[in-house]
Amino acid sequence: MQKQMSSKKIGMILCVAAAVIAVVVVLLIVNRKDEAFRSIMVYELEGSAVIERADIGVIDAAENLYLESGDRVSVQQDSMMRMKLDDDKYITAEADTVFSLEAEGDGQNSKTRIRLEQGAVTNEIQKPLSGESMYETSTPNSVMAVRGTIYRAQLSDDGAGGQNMRLCCFDGTVATMPILPDGSYGEEVLVHAGSELTVYSDGTVDGPKDIDFATLPEQTWQTLSDLLESGAPVTGITSEELAQIKQDAEKTVPEQSETVDQTENVQAAEETQDQDIEDQDTEEQSAEDQRAAESKGKTANSERKPAKKQSVSNTDQREDKPGSEAGQKPSRPQDTPPAQGNASDNSGNGSSDSGNGQEAGDNNSDENKGKKPGDNKGDKPSKPEKEVIYTVTYKYQGSVFATQSVQKGKKASAPVLSPAAAGTWDFDFNTTINADTTIEWKSGN
Repeated sequence: MQKQMSSKKIGMILCVAAAVIAVVVVLLIVNRKDEAFRSIMVYELEGSAVIERADIGVIDAAENLYLESGDRVSVQQDSMMRMKLDDDKYITAEADTVFSLEAEGDGQNSKTRIRLEQGAVTNEIQKPLSGESMYETSTPNSVMAVRGTIYRAQLSDDGAGGQNMRLCCFDGTVATMPILPDGSYGEEVLVHAGSELTVYSDGTVDGPKDIDFATLPEQTWQTLSDLLESGAPVTGITSEELAQIKQDAEKTVPEQSETVDQTENVQAAEETQDQDIEDQDTEEQSAEDQRAAESKGKTANSERKPAKKQSVSNTDQREDKPGSEAGQKPSRPQDTPPAQGNASDNSGNGSSDSGNGQEAGDNNSDENKGKKPGDNKGDKPSKPEKEVIYTVTYKYQGSVFATQSVQKGKKASAPVLSPAAAGTWDFDFNTTINADTTIEWKSGN
């Protein structure tokens, strides 16, 4: 009996162990699927880049190398690196760019955050994100959130130790919030396709306005060219227009070199001319008697006049000798009256003193006395009433999260960015705004 009981116990233990092993295997398979979905691969590399990983150190980047969430990437000078996330998201990092990357979640709810420290990155999200997913790019003075779009974020020095952020949206819409010097968020701004926005280091905003494609760097032109060639919906420019911008930029460089050469030739000619004049002055001073020297000096002055007229840049720098008119500019006419009417109107005829004939008499009538000609202030429509703007303040845990400016009688809209993963704004956004309003974040359970 005891042996039979022992055999049964052993069988049960083995069954439990097999079940546990099966559960572990399933979990491993699920985790592998999640990791594959959140894969970050170096898709293309031109030049060199390094990756800093917390548990390993510095790694040289290479094509087909997989990155991990938390890696810090530094793209070197004259280099470019392109990464692929989840098979439908691409990040192009330009030269001298430093950023860290966080990629979490699973196939249903993905969370991607790029923390840009310097340089520029272009993001391409090909498929719209799910409702629970998130894709953000943050900088020291701003944060950007999207659902599905193509946009570029660039940091540049402001000359005073801070950084300005330039955002260009090529497709879709990017929700942008400036981060103010005190750490709070400014008003959310929506930047649509074909528009750009600048957030300065102090949190002030310039734009949105049309993208100035000609001021973008050459690497960005190449990225846009690749996107257009692949059929991506880039707004604001065509392949032909982009090619023309490149051609114009290439022509500018030789023209600048030619201008420098011409300037150097002119300067050399002027220096030779100045030396000739100095030699003439030396000869004048070595004359045997004063009278002959003065006579020779006059002759020399007469000979130098044409030379000074040819040398425009040195005319104002050299001081002319007494009696010489070379280099003197004609005096500008003073008190020149504006041309009014015909010359005959100013002949002294009392009926046309103003130069406008009969119109002068009309303007001096009792009805128009004290008014300027053509001044019909009384006919202007009344000035429209100034629109009333109220401030809607969004607060999270007692701190200001964002603000909106809303016209009286209009409705506020919930910020695209959320202060927390769970919760909602405690407000009915169908309500019209008729006073300054504060809205609190209600945390979820």
